[in-house]
Amino acid sequence: MIKNYLKIAIRILWKNKLFSLVNILSLSLSMAVGVILFTGLKATYDTDHFHPKLNQIVRILTQETKEGEQTKWATAPLLLATQLESVSFVKKTVKVRLAGKHNLQTDGGDVPIDIKFSEPSFFDVFGFKLLSGNAQSLTDNPTSLFLTEKTAEKIFGDAKALGKTVQLEKLGAYTVGGIIQDPPLETHLPIEAMLSINAAEVLEKKGALSTSSQNWGDFKSSAIYARLKSEDDLKQLHTTLQNYTRKLDKSSLQFLAQPIEAITPRNNDIKNDHDAGTDWTGIKAQLFLILALTLLSAFNYISLSLARAFSRAKEVGIRKTLGATRRQIIGQFLMESILVSLLALLFTVPCVEILAHYIPEMDMAFSYDTALMLGLLTYAVITGLVAGAFPSWLLSAFQPIQVLRKMKNIKLFRGIAIYKALIVVQFSVTIMLMIVVVILADYEIKNHAIINSTVSPNVLTLDLRGEKYENLQNEISQLSQVETTLATNWYYKPMLKGKSSVTLKDKTLEMNYVSIDPKIIETEGISLKSGQNFPKDIPQNREQYVLVNEAAAKLLQFKSETLVGQTLSLDSAYVQVIGIMPNEIIGETTPLLYRYLPNEIATLTIKINPNTELEATKAIQTLWKNHFPEKTANLQNLKDEYFRIGDRIGFFGGLALIVMIIAGLGILGIASYSVEIRVKELGMRKVLGASNKELVWAVTRNFGILMLIAGLIGVPAGLFGGDLIRQDLGSRLVDLSFTNVSIGFGLVAIVGLLTVLSQTIRAAHIEPVTVLKVE
Repeated sequence: MIKNYLKIAIRILWKNKLFSLVNILSLSLSMAVGVILFTGLKATYDTDHFHPKLNQIVRILTQETKEGEQTKWATAPLLLATQLESVSFVKKTVKVRLAGKHNLQTDGGDVPIDIKFSEPSFFDVFGFKLLSGNAQSLTDNPTSLFLTEKTAEKIFGDAKALGKTVQLEKLGAYTVGGIIQDPPLETHLPIEAMLSINAAEVLEKKGALSTSSQNWGDFKSSAIYARLKSEDDLKQLHTTLQNYTRKLDKSSLQFLAQPIEAITPRNNDIKNDHDAGTDWTGIKAQLFLILALTLLSAFNYISLSLARAFSRAKEVGIRKTLGATRRQIIGQFLMESILVSLLALLFTVPCVEILAHYIPEMDMAFSYDTALMLGLLTYAVITGLVAGAFPSWLLSAFQPIQVLRKMKNIKLFRGIAIYKALIVVQFSVTIMLMIVVVILADYEIKNHAIINSTVSPNVLTLDLRGEKYENLQNEISQLSQVETTLATNWYYKPMLKGKSSVTLKDKTLEMNYVSIDPKIIETEGISLKSGQNFPKDIPQNREQYVLVNEAAAKLLQFKSETLVGQTLSLDSAYVQVIGIMPNEIIGETTPLLYRYLPNEIATLTIKINPNTELEATKAIQTLWKNHFPEKTANLQNLKDEYFRIGDRIGFFGGLALIVMIIAGLGILGIASYSVEIRVKELGMRKVLGASNKELVWAVTRNFGILMLIAGLIGVPAGLFGGDLIRQDLGSRLVDLSFTNVSIGFGLVAIVGLLTVLSQTIRAAHIEPVTVLKVE
């Protein structure tokens, strides 16, 4: 029977190619996002499952009691590992010291990589594998560096990494002694580069590492793992760990054993567990989104199926006359919906690849294992069942006499208001997203225009990396290619901001500030709104004066003339406001303080002569290397930095496009259905003299009203989203004008109405004789 269902389903889908294609594409778009979420859930479930005998590996947790409050940490003091080595049922222990990101210096600039210190037993406890090198070198050679495949490729490209010497900022020079195979699954302990635990002790003595491996209180940057002889030893290990309780000056430490399988999903009660994956709240949210997308896909399938109901009704009547049961009819229609869903699954993976370009930092890779394939097939079948359930139930209920006599008198779906509500919701979301996209696009266009007109292409910025800059600045200033150098964290807009507490006459505010070079105002010809610049003999060791911009003056509710000369409490120190700066030239209106804090200067801004960027860059890099040979110069063109556009437009635009397509397909089905159920009415209107335009308008106007209702919801939502973006960017260039809102709403309305017109224009071609001949 299933074989017959399948044959008939294939014939029906092939006969109605347009219907099938629209349904498949609609389901593919919705399922693509569902597949992304589903794959993420599977990755969470599979985390760390590549380690052999997983149920024998445990992580030691620290439970800190301080002032009566208990906190669990995913880390533990390294001194505990030595004591665990003597426990009879502990087969192996491994110490892992977490060093965080450190810059690895290359000819192309610094490459930040995550550094961990460990020992040879790391490869005995875990399932990480060495492709080359000897694990024992982590003990024998403190200067040996192990890299993962991905990290080695990022640094050396196709060249062989083994034996190469690299310089790690603040840590010294190391030789690549081994390559670690990239793990096949996610892990809570991601590895990029590994050094010897002995190297950590050497660096600790030199002061390069701030924490001590010999201090029980320094447990927040180190982890301990153990492989037990049997999983049954876990309870005994819990008991043994009670013997190692430690009392510190202000707290006490207890230790617990956590099976590595229990790390993911993440337990939010355990601190310092950054790579443990999604927590249960996130998993539930993803499951809810998958369900919502499945229902969205089902809605479009239902609407398109109902649009074809009249052409299928006689088929149902004839099949019932020939003896088919309702159960068989339902089975046939469900087979068709499942087949459509399975075909949609074939288009889903390309859709996922396209969506990946619009999702920031998305690293989606499919490993077609059995579990994933079964999961995706199950998801497709469930989607097909949900989508086909209502149409199959509805169509199978037709009575043969009814459908073979007067099909047009049957009202298929009395709850059409539900469909209208769903269409309003879909288009409201689309309008909101489109308005946000238009506002962002308008902002970027205006921002680019201002940058092009104000920022010179002959300005370089040099990240000082925390180093003293006075001598370097003097030498750079003497280069023939250099016009001026400015030590500042601001140049037209903030490069690096801090936050201060500002008090003026019992009014306290949190406000951003930048450290500014006093010379910048004169050099760039900036006209203060009132007051004066910092005095030339301003002291460097004590802050006396501050400048504020217009937005800050407005926030403090002072007119410019009144605020100048007032004394502020700035981070508990008293300073005098001596001038009012204009709001930032690059369209920023964020309240900002301008302070002279030489110790906080993080950037040199270097104005060079035209057409000398290449020579100036080489000369500056040479001077930098002479002063700071252990660090790489981070030098870039200021204009390039300003032109770095995020993924905001791409992300919102892609999301708006997906929602618009899905909503358009949904309204396509309901419009087609509306035309079908009104053909007798439209035929009567034509007999009574209605013109083609009047017939089209009679069907289209209801959808126009739905668009207006969607606009009443979507426009305020879009304005709200735009206002959030304006607050986030702090820019007056984010324009919430009537023009931008109208463009966003108009684009969606036009697409929606064109989709409707593609069906309602059929009303103009109705032949009264054809539709009324049985009356």
